Amino acid sequence: MAILQDYLHNSFKHNVEAGKLQFGVGFETTSADVAEVLATTNYDWLFIDAEHGPHTIQTILEACRAIAPYGMTPVVRVPDANSGIIKQLMDSGVQNIIFPKVETGEEAEQIMYWASYPGRGNRGMGAPAVRASRFGAYMDYQDRIEAESMMILQIESKKGMENLEAIATTKGVGAIFLGPIDLAVDMGHGLNIFHPEVEAAMDYMIKRIQELGVIVGTIALTPEQAKKYADMGVRFLGVGADTGLLKTMAMNTLASYKAVL
Repeated sequence: MAILQDYLHNSFKHNVEAGKLQFGVGFETTSADVAEVLATTNYDWLFIDAEHGPHTIQTILEACRAIAPYGMTPVVRVPDANSGIIKQLMDSGVQNIIFPKVETGEEAEQIMYWASYPGRGNRGMGAPAVRASRFGAYMDYQDRIEAESMMILQIESKKGMENLEAIATTKGVGAIFLGPIDLAVDMGHGLNIFHPEVEAAMDYMIKRIQELGVIVGTIALTPEQAKKYADMGVRFLGVGADTGLLKTMAMNTLASYKAVL
């Protein structure tokens, strides 16, 4: 049976590289049904959060399959960086991976080593037999995957900020994702990402990363914050998450009915 679309084409990567702002929605639950519902909206990417959500390789794969017909791109944040999870995700067809709490250039180099085929790294060759190549349908997978995948390193601590240049300029890094919540906690300001010191740190990093010629993304908690970051050149934004959206809509719906009964 013919493959009707190019499943290796990474629209998320190509759009951010072209300067097109991409909006993502967090996916904390493990329900492929929820993922598919979110894919029917106009969000560009599904932020599959395996760092904080109870995801497994299987639930990630099921979500990726659920959203594939809708043009939404999966972006997976792993619990931590290790060779095994990188191989499993990439061989499952995941082409955008966020690595949390990267704090040194050495850590960045190790991640890229694990995520790259020999010549650059030591990723094992299993693609012809698995979903990454659509089970051998893409015999040119090895030749194309570097251009069609994006390894995204997350800076979310004072130490990471101190080593920003070494992290961002590591060969092969596709983008930097800034985590203002963990940064605020690390700076001693709790969850207050609007604290002046946190905002100053975020502004500095957004500017400096772009000066280094690297794409930057982050989250935004308000439309005003999203506009600020977009105006500063941020290319991808996480706005909202399935759990929060569900809870907020449920509470608001109930309140509206109770108000008139």
